[in-house]
Amino acid sequence: VQQNDSTTGMQSAIDGICDIGMASRDLKDSEKEAGLNGQTIAMDGIAVIVNQNNDLTTLTLAQVKSIFTGEVTNWKEVGGADAAITVINRASGSGTRATFEAAVLGDTKVPDTFKPQEQDSSGTAAKMVASTPGAISYLAFSYYDDTKFRALKVDGVEPCAENVCSGKFNIWAYEHMYTSADADAATKAFLDFMMSDEVQGSLVEEEGFIPVSDMKVAKDAKGIVSSK
Repeated sequence: VQQNDSTTGMQSAIDGICDIGMASRDLKDSEKEAGLNGQTIAMDGIAVIVNQNNDLTTLTLAQVKSIFTGEVTNWKEVGGADAAITVINRASGSGTRATFEAAVLGDTKVPDTFKPQEQDSSGTAAKMVASTPGAISYLAFSYYDDTKFRALKVDGVEPCAENVCSGKFNIWAYEHMYTSADADAATKAFLDFMMSDEVQGSLVEEEGFIPVSDMKVAKDAKGIVSSK
């Protein structure tokens, strides 16, 4: 098992470097044309996280957007202390970043003049937030550790599995396993195992993810959430 971003996982499956590429985003047209097949195995909420020393407990979605587009650069502008904001982004190939930007930024483009830090992995982003006063980033629930950083409410809504399932908290991603069209029997059997009660009924939640069957809402390719 190797840990990379979503794009690397899918490209590795296309190139035959691995049997299964895991990703937290849907396929691009070029990846579909390359013959990848996908299986949704879980959902994962994405929380906005800040350094433990930050006294804020909630931001509006508009405020989060203004921070991640570089419009707001000091915490006092959103009700916090007079301190510079350090934005820590994920790298461009990250499925978590793609999901976050679709949910928070929408069609708004980030100005070329705004260049936040970029980290290749969620683990590194979490470490940077934990060690950097004034830092903010976003992180999948499955990486959450409230002893090292804090997750903020968005529009007053707690980032938790229950609120993702009900549709109250809309920053979340489908977690996929992608394989080549000619995947062998063992690989297909493993995908079947991932959807079994043994995994969906226990392991998925133990690892901080949300089982497929718990979701009362669905998200389309444009990121629009609606009731199932």
